[in-house]
This record gives sequence, C-alpha cells and structure tokens, in this order.
Amino acid sequence: MNRAFHIGGLVWFAAVLAVGTFGWDPLICAGIGAAVFAALLLKGRLPLWTYSAAAAFCACMLSLAVYHALAVEPAARREGTRRVRAVVTDRADYGSYARLSLTADREGMPAGLSGARIQVSAPAALAVAPGDVVEWELKLEVPEAERERLWADGFRFRGTVSGAPAVVGERPGGLRVALAEYRAGIRQNILHELPNEYGELLATLVTGRTEGLSPELRYDYSRAGISHLLAVSGLHLSVFVALIDALLAACFLSRRQRGIAEIAAVLFLMGLTGFSHSVVRAGVMLIVCRAALLCGRDSDTLNSLGFAVVLMLLCNPYAAFSTGLQLSYLATMGIAAASGPMAGWFSKRLCGVGGFTLEETRPKAYALLSMLSATLCAQLFTAPVLCWRFGQISLVSPLVNLIVAPAVPFALAGGLLCGFAGFLPVLAVPARFFGLVGGVSVRAITETAQWWSRFRFAALPLRSDWLVLWMGACLLGGAVLAALRVKPAVRRQAAALSALALTAGAFSQSLAWGNTMEIALPENGSAVAVAYHGQGALIGVPDSLYEARNLRAFFRDHGVERIDLLAARREADLLSNPALLLLGEVPADAAFGLDGTYGFSAELFGCAGLAAAGWDAETLRLEAGNLRIVKEFTQSPQEADLLVNAKNELVAAPGVAVKTNDRYFGSVVVTLRIP
Repeated sequence: MNRAFHIGGLVWFAAVLAVGTFGWDPLICAGIGAAVFAALLLKGRLPLWTYSAAAAFCACMLSLAVYHALAVEPAARREGTRRVRAVVTDRADYGSYARLSLTADREGMPAGLSGARIQVSAPAALAVAPGDVVEWELKLEVPEAERERLWADGFRFRGTVSGAPAVVGERPGGLRVALAEYRAGIRQNILHELPNEYGELLATLVTGRTEGLSPELRYDYSRAGISHLLAVSGLHLSVFVALIDALLAACFLSRRQRGIAEIAAVLFLMGLTGFSHSVVRAGVMLIVCRAALLCGRDSDTLNSLGFAVVLMLLCNPYAAFSTGLQLSYLATMGIAAASGPMAGWFSKRLCGVGGFTLEETRPKAYALLSMLSATLCAQLFTAPVLCWRFGQISLVSPLVNLIVAPAVPFALAGGLLCGFAGFLPVLAVPARFFGLVGGVSVRAITETAQWWSRFRFAALPLRSDWLVLWMGACLLGGAVLAALRVKPAVRRQAAALSALALTAGAFSQSLAWGNTMEIALPENGSAVAVAYHGQGALIGVPDSLYEARNLRAFFRDHGVERIDLLAARREADLLSNPALLLLGEVPADAAFGLDGTYGFSAELFGCAGLAAAGWDAETLRLEAGNLRIVKEFTQSPQEADLLVNAKNELVAAPGVAVKTNDRYFGSVVVTLRIP
C-alpha cells in the first residue's frame, strides 16, 4: 500500500520544526520546494513517496507563510500594555497562582487582538471563573524563548496584569466555556466519591488536567515510565469508545448506527479535554477508521496518522512544537511501524517459531510479546523527546507498563463512568461503585510506580542537548537502514560508529563542563535551590505547597537527602506549612532567618560562597563558577552577573551567558560550570 499521507505527515512535521527552530523564511522555502517538485515531475518514473514528500514540503511552507500573514504578524503589532476586554475560558490553579485562558472580544478590539487567546498568570485568590467577562490592563508579550510553545497551544500572547482587574459581565454562552464547566463538573463528581490523592489522579486520567497532581507523583510516574497515562490520548479514547459501543450494542443498534454514534462520542471527548493535541490526533485517526468501516473500505494506521497530523498542522502549524503531540505522534508511529516486526523477532528468538505461527498456536504468549513489543517501540521512538522534556529516560518502563496494563482499562472505565454518572442523582450508587473501581485501580498503578521509582537504576538522567540529538540521529539512521533492508553487517557497522560518536561526545562534554552546579528558580516562586554532587542549599522558603513539592522533587532528583544550609528572609518563615513540608522530607543542618543575624558568610560545598551584609538583609550573594549571583527579596536594583529578582525571574548582565532550561521541576534550572 502506498503511504503518501504517512510520508507527507513526516515531512510536514519535520519542516515546521526546522523552520521554527532555525528561523527560515517560509516563502523562500516554498519556492525551493516548488522548484524541487517541478524537477521531480519532469524527471518522471520516481517512487510515489518522493512526490509526496516534495508536495508536503511545498504545501507546509505555503501554509506557514499564510499563517504568519493572517495570525502571527497582526498579533506582533499589538504587544505592549493595553486595555483588554475578554472572556475567561479556562482556569488552572497552581498553588499560589492561577493560569487563566482569555479570549479577547471580537468587537471593539483592534486587528491582531480581536478574538486572540491570551495566557495570563494571576494570584490564586483572584475570584474569576470560566465564563466571566473581564476588562483588564494587560502587558501583552510573546517571549522569544517560549513563542513556539505558546503558539502551539493556540495562544497569541502571554499577559501580565498591570492594573486592577474587574469582572464586568455575566457568564455568556459558548462552546469553550460550556466544555470547561462540564469538565470541572466531571472532576468534582470524581472527587466527591474519592476525596483524596487517588481521586485527584483519577480525575486527571479522565480529563487530562494535571495541575492538581503533586510534583512527587509526576516524578514517580516519569521514573517508572508511565507518565503517558497522565495525558489523554489514544488509549483513553479507545476505552471510551469501547464503553459507548458496549452500551449501544446492549440497545440492539446496528453496526452502522453504532459507528455514527461513536464518531459523535469521539468529538465530544475531544472537546471535553480541551482539544489537546494528543487527543485530537487520536480522535481524527479514530474518526477516519470508523468512517472507512462505514464506507466498506480498509484503513491504514500509518496513513491515518499522517492524515491526522497534516490536518492538525494545516490548522495550526506550530502545533508541531507541542510536547503532547510529539510524544503521541512518535509513539503511534513506532507501534504501527515496528511493533509487528519486533514481535516476530521475539517469537523466533524466544519460541523458535514465526509470529503468525505463534499467534495461531499460543495466542496468549503472542499477545504478551506483542504488548512488550508495543511498549518497547513506543519508548524507543519517544526517547529523544522524553529526554529533552523530562531530563531522564526510564529503564524499567517496559516491565512496569506490562505490570500495570491490566489495571489501566479498569481505572479509565471507572473514572469515566463515575464522572458521567455523578450528574444524575438517581445513579449515585453506581457512581460510587465506579469510583471505587477506578480508585482501587489507580492506587495499584500508583503504588507500583512508586515502588519501582525508588530504585536508583529505574531511570537514567540524560540532560545534555547534544546527547538528545545523538539519540534522534541514531533512531533516524536505524529507521532508514531498516526501511532499505540493508545487510546485518552494515547495521553492525552503523551501531559501532554510533557508539564511537557517543564516546567521543561524552568525552568532549566532560572536558567542556566538568563539575557542574545546578540552581533551580521555581516559576512564580520566591525560593532558590542549589544542588552540587548530592549536597544542597536553599535561599528563601517556598511560598506554596506546590513550590515546596517542586523543590523536593529537584533535591530528590539530585540525590540531596539533607540541606546543608537554609537562609530564610524571616525567622518566622521557617514555621510556614510549605517550609515544614519541605524540611520534613529534606532536613536542614543549619536554618536561620536574615532578620536574626547581622550579616553572615558561609562556604558552600567547598567551591562556592554565600553571604549577606547588614542587619535584616534583603539580598544574598552567591559566588560560584566565577559568577556573582544575587538573590533579592524586594524589587531593588542590585549589581550582579546574574540577578534573581523578587519574582524569581533571572536577569543576566550584558555579555553574561549561562545554560538554562525550564523543562522540569516547574522551574528555570541554571547550570554553572565549576572550575
């Protein structure tokens, strides 16, 4: 079967990532693509995939150019402080702050701002909810380092409240608002039956909203390799469609009627989860497969995947920068393209027969091998993205996924049925039963993840950018060699060259960086955590339990069991609930408040110095890696190489460049080279 959509989707995805990363001009690239496509047409008699790849590249560049002209460029002219009237379409609470999604009014707003979606961080105490019409003075900006991710989620701006917010309207109707309220209702129904951490986790599995989960639980799931369960994707849709199909079959509906109803149910669940990229990808594929069955046609998984990706990127090209879509796309492609051959390879090596023979003679053994192959293929294809986004790769993921696989359908089905049944008082008893089933299943999954994540070998930290690129290059090269069916000797030589490149890169990395110290600056927080070879220090105390849990996960990941020194702004801050939560897990050998000292100086880890001057000091100075880093607790200008202001924002002096990332621990992590 010719897989034109599969090849086109691959090229489209890669082209968007390349243009967004390197800043190429889409129109110039479109001209080059058109010239290549014309040359291929003139040459003739070439494989279909070459025409598909060239056409996809050209169409991708044209769609990018149109998207920039109609959406990006008009919005760029509206950056700055402006009075915005908008409706709140979503709200997510993260401890001391809330993240709001606003949609600007289409009437009365200038071009580029009319109808634009804006992401705003505001205090958690702010009394606004989805559906409220607000009129705020907002500072609108598109940060250079985050613009692709911001655009990927459909936002045009990131807004900061610079004036007094005001709620000026009632709750209007609207699809996004109605779905947000219904999603919140499902979450409340589940928490009503399970008012504990397992209920919160069950609600996350159903709705895909992760803001209520503790960083420790996310960390355990990541180390165990089952964090994919926390994002609604094809697995969740499959369980949902299976429940709908069973219900409709009990009503004696025909297959065609059930197929039409299932397509409608998929569209509903896509909206219920906020049209996240991973669930839209899975939903489009399911709709294509169901539509093919209704029309009496066969469907191809890889072609359906390519069609879904092309459709999504045509609507929003920058969706390619969504981590959820990247993981969903690569995992599905890996399972569809490689799990079958891998299961056959396992069958020959372990059972001595081919895959088809084993499936006929020992179906249970083949099913187990197929599940193992699917898990390995999904993890292999998603490994570079997992390392890039989460800084580690799980080594126990295949085994843990096999262990929790029987409990996952019960957890998802129980959560879905509990959430929907909770809206009808007459179904209160069944809702409680379904909640119990889901809660027991979620608890089994969580305890399994926590048990395995305690082992040191559970996950391998991989935070070097060059290593992630090397992994991606090896996977791409291996896929090309497998597609070309090259000889085993050539594959072994390629593997040896890859190992040689890894060794050379690791040696170069050790020479370039050597000893490193990492400093975590929690987003919208106030504390600063420092880790160095299993030792740790903390400047300030966390403002919220969410920040405390993020810092605890940071220390745990760096092997810090005791904090060498904790310098708080006030002695009383040490008795706050967030500080007690953190110190209960990571005790401090020395803890004091700056209001009880007349300046101090201390040596940290034998390679850094920490000092504060004067009575009731408002700033601390950390000298490490030939840099002077100043943490201030008030908004007062200070002279430093790196300044961490009262909002935990990092400001570098002119000419000072440091390595930073914001991909894990809910923080900006600064890596310093220690001579």
